[in-house]
Amino acid sequence: MKHVFLVFLLFLTFVLQVNVASSQELDDKIVYHTFNGEFAKADSLITAALHLTPGHPKYYYLKASLCFYDRLFRSSGLDNRELLQLVAENAQKAIDLAETQEKTTENKFYLGASYDFLCRAKFLLERSVFDGYSGARQSKKYLEQVIEENPKLYDAYLSLAVLEYFASTRLNSWWQEFVAWISGMSGEKENAMEYFQLVEEKGRLRKAEAQFILAMLHRFIETDLDKASGYITGFIAKYPQNVFMANTHKQMQFDQLIDEKGIAFLQTNIDSLSSHYAINNPGILNRVGYNFVNKEDFESAIAVFQLNINLYPGVANCYDSMGEAYLLAGDNHKAVTYYQMALEKVETDTTINDTRREFLRENIKTQLGDLDAT
Repeated sequence: MKHVFLVFLLFLTFVLQVNVASSQELDDKIVYHTFNGEFAKADSLITAALHLTPGHPKYYYLKASLCFYDRLFRSSGLDNRELLQLVAENAQKAIDLAETQEKTTENKFYLGASYDFLCRAKFLLERSVFDGYSGARQSKKYLEQVIEENPKLYDAYLSLAVLEYFASTRLNSWWQEFVAWISGMSGEKENAMEYFQLVEEKGRLRKAEAQFILAMLHRFIETDLDKASGYITGFIAKYPQNVFMANTHKQMQFDQLIDEKGIAFLQTNIDSLSSHYAINNPGILNRVGYNFVNKEDFESAIAVFQLNINLYPGVANCYDSMGEAYLLAGDNHKAVTYYQMALEKVETDTTINDTRREFLRENIKTQLGDLDAT
């Protein structure tokens, strides 16, 4: 009888190991298709997983992640607001399920990660700092418990990194900083970067996400092109169908080329450069212009912004950027001229939605009011 029982235990252990391996393989496929820019494939796998395990918060969390990143990858055909609403809905479903179940370390991870996506979606949808940090506080609480219980569950560090990095770099008023502080966000940027790198090196479900975030941070915020190039190249090697990242890599090469060749080269060769480097929207040259603004090379920045105005004369943000460049260069008269032009263009700009229109309108009015006061 004892022999039979031992055989049964061995069989049960084998079955559990097979199920875990099968589950991990499915999860890895979902993550792969998500970051390879294949929304339909990832979504079909998630749907099948939810049919088999409808009570598992993991797959609602993975659906929230899929929708959040497809806002950039654009493979679903849904617009930004629809995708953010899906992020919020699926994150909330993951939270509701995990809250009703035993608070295992795994479930706490899904709670923390899902609160992270929920607060990001709500902030982007409603622009409510208070609602955003309410969710952030919940995310932080659960994920700190996860790390205390299992420091090697490396995926748990990613949301903490996102929250701390945001608090350290993206707040622009004292009251936003105060709300972050009372929510427990210390804003320690160095810790955030260490956490990102830890997940990129040792994570599983969120490894690709960490690699993507590090690529974007070094590309657009830290402006360390060497590090950005390393992360982007590695990402593209793993996820070759991701068009967004392929274009980002091309645009980074374009920025480096302009740094090397100069503004005159850009002005002379704009047609061929536009074709080769996929310069198909005003945001690309706008970013190049701000690269020069950040270096306090206002003459080059103004030349780039003027080229952007020539290419996209109906886009209000092109004039707004020119106004800011002149303002920073100390030419208030020309700054007023371009801010006034931006205010006129914002009403007829067909490239923006009503939310963006209102934001630009109020920002431009504020700038003009400040300039008038001086």
